[in-house]
Amino acid sequence: MVAVAAVSLGTAAATAPGASAAPSAVSAPAAASVSSATSATTFSGLVKRGHRGSLVKQVQRKVGVSADGIFGPMTQSAVKRYQKRNGLVADGIVGPRTGTKMGLRSTSTVSSRTTTRSSVSTSSVLSTAASLVGTPYVYGGTSRSGWDCSGFTQYVFARHGKSLPRTAEQQRRATTRVYSPQPGDLVFFGAPAWHMGIYAGNGMMYDAGNARVDTTKRKIWTSNVTYGRVR
Repeated sequence: MVAVAAVSLGTAAATAPGASAAPSAVSAPAAASVSSATSATTFSGLVKRGHRGSLVKQVQRKVGVSADGIFGPMTQSAVKRYQKRNGLVADGIVGPRTGTKMGLRSTSTVSSRTTTRSSVSTSSVLSTAASLVGTPYVYGGTSRSGWDCSGFTQYVFARHGKSLPRTAEQQRRATTRVYSPQPGDLVFFGAPAWHMGIYAGNGMMYDAGNARVDTTKRKIWTSNVTYGRVR
């Protein structure tokens, strides 16, 4: 009887691990399947103002604006409206929650031109601007004999192979707006722009001021400015 009990007990012991192992082997793929399904529908990227690319186009189609692939002010406003309608934080930034709600595909591309440095050498632009300090201000002028603010910037960048339009507002529209300016970027006063200069860093700029202020380097006197980068 003792021997039989031992055999019976041994059989039960051998069976128990086998029984517990089988469900474990089956449940692992099931867990992986759930995880795979979740990752396929969850957006983990970030799209915001200043970005460009196919992912921006996806966002624009979702919020009903022209899909030009450039995340500008109109797209930002449309994203905020979308977020409000869907009970999301209306910050105008397409993060994981907003992107998941939109059903975005993270594999699409996005780039930020606002962080890309100009193809023009910063040091050479500033060197040229510095060499022109003292040139007279002449309203409507575009030459070394005298220029206005936009005539000055147009002349400087032409020396480095970059063609800019004539007026301050035209140049504002022709450049890429940046929010973290670097020396060599253009600084614009007002929108439409009524004055402009070349950002020199540390709150300074080179500009042709007015009939009383010839081409000079001076402090930017207001925070009500925007910056543009020449491409």
